[in-house]
Amino acid sequence: MTADRIHGLNTAYWTLDYSLAVQATRIGEPLRATVPCFLIDHPEGLVLFDTGLSHEMVDDPTGYGAPHIEGFVGGIEPQGSVAEQLEGLGFSPEEVDTVILSHLHVDHAGGIDAFPEATFVVRTEELRYAWWPESTQWLFYLQRDFEALRSPEFEVREVTGEYDHFGDGSVVAFPTPGHTPGHQSLRVELEGETVILASDVASTQTGLDEELPASFAWSMSESVTSMRTVKRMAEQGADVVVNHDPELVEARLGS
Repeated sequence: MTADRIHGLNTAYWTLDYSLAVQATRIGEPLRATVPCFLIDHPEGLVLFDTGLSHEMVDDPTGYGAPHIEGFVGGIEPQGSVAEQLEGLGFSPEEVDTVILSHLHVDHAGGIDAFPEATFVVRTEELRYAWWPESTQWLFYLQRDFEALRSPEFEVREVTGEYDHFGDGSVVAFPTPGHTPGHQSLRVELEGETVILASDVASTQTGLDEELPASFAWSMSESVTSMRTVKRMAEQGADVVVNHDPELVEARLGS
């Protein structure tokens, strides 16, 4: 069985220095990065990959418990929350059965609390690291984003290796550590097409092609290993989408 469709949802544009997203490249130039998530429509249920950015955080970082991010929000252009965009496609948040999280950075975990009825799939390493990250990473982990995962009202499925969600190979999460220790990507089989939602394995196509991780990556060496894993999939015919490349993401919006 295959998935029917992938709907791209862009929750914001975030303009930042290109060299922050792609190490030592185009220093001082802006990158107007997309902040997407993806809805996979499968005959056996709806799966959301990531949840985008919290607009509440953008409106009031200090009130959100993140005063340290005040200096960054000026570059954020909200585009509609994940819940609003789902409704624009004719779905409600309550219809989403599963949310698979690539990792728990601010631009991926900001809409978790909109899906209390869903089961959340997160790698064990990511759950543990998010609560006590290293100094190069702590800026991007906002406790308010993911604290709901500790609530008994939320169902969380911790995974370690590859995770075949439907058991038929159509939606498979697989480890791609490097950007963070518990980063994972998603392979989706559509009719006649394999799509790799690689999240932050690389920030842009250039970063992937030239094997240049984000400047704040948890592990440069593991990042490159994960990039090579994804590139081999592309060589075998898969269509790879990395999260912050506007050209790649915009081609998937609403599709």
